[in-house]
Amino acid sequence: MSYRKDQGRYTRMFAFWALVLLVAYGCFHGGGLSDLLDKWMGETNPVFIDPFPILKTLKASTLIAIGVLTVCALVIHRTLSAPKIADTLIDTETELQKVTWPTWAEAWQGTLAVTVMVVIMFIFLTLIDLSLIRVMLMLMGGDA
Repeated sequence: MSYRKDQGRYTRMFAFWALVLLVAYGCFHGGGLSDLLDKWMGETNPVFIDPFPILKTLKASTLIAIGVLTVCALVIHRTLSAPKIADTLIDTETELQKVTWPTWAEAWQGTLAVTVMVVIMFIFLTLIDLSLIRVMLMLMGGDA
């Protein structure tokens, strides 16, 4: 049973799936848990299904990684249902509902302002850098 089950639903779902996908990436990406177990088990790693969707082959090492992922998902769910963490996620969702989000026009205007300032700073810092290089070359007796 979840603590305050009907509150903070979206932030809880987002937090849960973000953490589960992070663990899944650690289990199944190249060099992840599944590949480490595959190397460690060597010849004693039987292939159950070849080809297997998404995971390529279903081996004992893959099943162990799926088991680890399942246990981690259960631990994450239980942790996110703890009162302190659930209250934090509920408060986060409540605060996000109070935010005044910019319109597309305001966002575009802000993006243009930042882009223009970055270009101006780039040009300014490049000119200063080139000037300082020229001064250093003159001070050190190089050709300027």
